[in-house]
Amino acid sequence: MKLRILLGTLGFLGWATSCTQTPSVVDAKSGGLEAPPPTAAVDYPVPAAAGPDTLARLAIRHHPSIAAARHRAERLDAKVPQESALPDPTLEVAAGSMAETAAGRMEAMGAVKQKIPFPGKRREAAAAANSEASAARAEIKALELKLTEQVHAAWWDLHLTEQTLRLTRESKSLLESMSDTVDARVAAGQANQSDQLRLANEVGLIDRDLLEAQQLGNTARARLNSLLNRPAGSKLSIAGDAPIPSAGSLATLLARAEARHPEVAAAQRKSDAFRHRLKRAELERYPDVTAGLAGASISSSGLAPMANGRDQVYGTLGVNIPLWQEPRRAMIREAGEGIAETEAMVAAARSDLRYRVEDAWFRATTARDVVDLFENRLIPDALQTYEVTLTGYSAGTSDFNGLVETWRQLLAYQLQLARNRAQLGKATATLRAAAAID
Repeated sequence: MKLRILLGTLGFLGWATSCTQTPSVVDAKSGGLEAPPPTAAVDYPVPAAAGPDTLARLAIRHHPSIAAARHRAERLDAKVPQESALPDPTLEVAAGSMAETAAGRMEAMGAVKQKIPFPGKRREAAAAANSEASAARAEIKALELKLTEQVHAAWWDLHLTEQTLRLTRESKSLLESMSDTVDARVAAGQANQSDQLRLANEVGLIDRDLLEAQQLGNTARARLNSLLNRPAGSKLSIAGDAPIPSAGSLATLLARAEARHPEVAAAQRKSDAFRHRLKRAELERYPDVTAGLAGASISSSGLAPMANGRDQVYGTLGVNIPLWQEPRRAMIREAGEGIAETEAMVAAARSDLRYRVEDAWFRATTARDVVDLFENRLIPDALQTYEVTLTGYSAGTSDFNGLVETWRQLLAYQLQLARNRAQLGKATATLRAAAAID
């Protein structure tokens, strides 16, 4: 009788377990799991006159690609307890017209069985899952470095257009200030009216340059808003300038990139995952054990005169027979090829990083030298030449063509300095991203 109650309870528990469902997504209002943060573009406030570092931090916080990478890491991390857990036990219940024993007719049978994998299989599977999760977390950091580099590049593009607009407007004012001198010389018969027409034409060209710079500024601002995951047309103001750190030692940066870059770390963790899979595949040659406890309910109204109705309880022990070895050999080959693949990925990542570091370092070093050259020599000389030529034109010792040429040269040098500073900022951002410097 007790066995009948036990079998009935086991049957009910099995039915209840199969009918219970755990929702995968719970609405935040129900008090369950928190809803994921929104990834739609939001016009959140950005500090006035923001620098590239500030905008990079905002981009990391709000960009949906970072959110997706974080969810992926959490998803892979959730596989670790799945791989380390024992398989669910099996409940078996049988009833109906069953065999008659000497103790009486068998009314029902029940058994609970638990499969126990060979020691080490679950450990290696969980270790492989943990390595994959670690690789995903390293990929988050690599994505953050890439996004930071992109934000810095877009910031310097916008900074360049704003500097171009400022310098061009100042140059236009300088050009317009010549008009009084030109008009006075024409009125005095010391210059031709062509000088006035030439001056008006130069002002028109400046207006064209201003329109083109405004268009480039709108494009750069749209790019920045996109990286910040803000709607198109959101207002955005940036700082007038930003400090540019020195490039540092090339050898130190190369060593840091090869040893500490998250792209290398991610590839190494993937290689570790395949090594654990290889150990797991090698363990597949050994059988798993299935242990169980079974019982049978016996009726006391059997046909045999000796029927006593005693219930039967007994244990079971079984193993699977690893007969088919080709699938297991294929698992070993798959893991081995995965190790070779990921080791090649590590070498490829390091090779690419070496190029990125060297290229950015040389570009940054050259740009810094050119910036120094323009700031300390070329622009001061061009400004002095323009002032001397303007004085000479007023005195009648210089012609208008020479005046316009010196004005153009001064503006060209100023714009070239702005471009080189932007190139220096972008090259430094690329160098820091390649060397894994936050």
